[in-house]
This record gives sequence, structure tokens and C-alpha cells, in this order.
Amino acid sequence: MAIATGQPLLASDINDLTFFPKGAILIFSSTAWSATSTEFKKIWKICDTANHQADQSIPDLTNKFLRGSSSSGDTGGADSCPVSIATANLPAHSHGVTSLPVSNLSTSGLSIASGGGHGHSGSGSTNAGGGGHKHSDISGSTGDPSKSLTGSFGQDDMCSNFYSPGGMLTSTAVNYDAVSDTRAGGFKVSINATHTHSFTGGSTGDNSGTHSHDVNVTIPESGSHAHTLSGSISGGSVSGSTDNAGSGTDLIIDTLPSYYTVIYIIKVV
Repeated sequence: MAIATGQPLLASDINDLTFFPKGAILIFSSTAWSATSTEFKKIWKICDTANHQADQSIPDLTNKFLRGSSSSGDTGGADSCPVSIATANLPAHSHGVTSLPVSNLSTSGLSIASGGGHGHSGSGSTNAGGGGHKHSDISGSTGDPSKSLTGSFGQDDMCSNFYSPGGMLTSTAVNYDAVSDTRAGGFKVSINATHTHSFTGGSTGDNSGTHSHDVNVTIPESGSHAHTLSGSISGGSVSGSTDNAGSGTDLIIDTLPSYYTVIYIIKVV
């Protein structure tokens, strides 16, 4: 129903919002829409999928914001957007390296100074009784040499003993074999001197003889120092890869701000 120019508004015009031109789009409450009259629903239609399919002049504004443009009907945007970040967009950072081989290095005039000479002092003692030992008892006998002694003895008229120029010799003192001598009243005597010597011995004391002792020695870690390296290292190359970081998946950014849902209605009459 059109309102004539200069005519006052009627209650039905206000209730049905007939003073808006055809094609006007309003934000409307779904609760208020349910309370409108049948006549209102003929004049106004909800901009949703069902009405859009029935009448292409009615836009489908379901889950859409209105955006001003030079003409109507364009659509676009999304509630979320996948973003691929390029290397140049990454913040400055570093990667850990487990190991990288270095090759083709050349050196020139490298030398290490010999300064920092020092010594270490030690203290300690041998273990008491370490290496102690003894020699066992010894026993045995000497060899068995023999010697035959011969000489001439005459008979002494004054006694029954025999004598020699060196002194008296009795028959009970030695073993002898007497044979007749060519001299009158004399004998030729041979004496067997074969005999042995026995010997025994005890053992030596502990810790005697050639031996060694264990030693407990403590050497402090003194004399810390540094050596100076001079010369140059040039050339070479490092190969390999740093540790991996990231998965390469797109970053999903939610572009939808906080909202309150309403319905859009369009005047079709």
C-alpha cells in the first residue's frame, strides 16, 4: 500500500512500516517478527535462504554483515582465514645445531706457546708391611771330598804307640792300614780322610730381602694455566642442516568479531 503525498500516516501504515520505500532493508528482531501481522509479512520478507530461492530479488543475508558499496549484490569474506607465513614474515630466531662437519680448512703458522710450565707435588706413605716375606728353613750337607794321607812311622821302643816326625799318633785315634816297611822295625801307614759336614739354618725375618711396597700418594690439582694459540685458519666450509622447527601447516585466523544475531528484512511491496 502506497502513502499518498501529503496524506497523514495511518496506524496501519506505522504498524506495517509502509512509509519505507520498496527495497529498504531493516535490522529486525526475530521475536518482533513473530508478533507481526499477516499483512506485514506480505509487505516485508526475511532475507534468508528460503526467500532468496523463491524470489531472487530478496538477498540471502544469513550469517552476513552489510557492507556499503557502489552497488548491491556483492558477497565475500569468511568467518576464518588460513594464512601461510613466509620466511620473511618470521620473527628473528635461532635454531639449535647438534653437529655440523667442517671441511677444506687450511692452516698457516699455528703454534702453541709452551708457557705455564709447572709441577705437581705429592704426599703419601707406603703401606705398613707391604711386600713382607721370609725365606724358609734351609738344611743340607757339604760335598764328600776324600784325601789319602801316606807316610812312614817307626816303632818307639819306649811305648806301644806309633810316632811320626810331627807328633804322636795312637791306634785309637785314627783308622789305619799298616803294611810292613822295608826299614827295620817300621810300618808304612795309609789314612782315609773321607768325611761330610752337615748344616741347618732358620728362616729370615719379615720384610727382608728384595721386595716392594704399595704406595698411596695424593697429588693436588694445582698449576692451572692456559696456552696461547697463534697463527691463522682460513677457507673451509660447513655443511649440514640445523634442527627442524615448525610443521609448515597454515595458521588459521578467526576473523569473526563478537556479535549478536538479528534478522534482515526487505520491503518487497
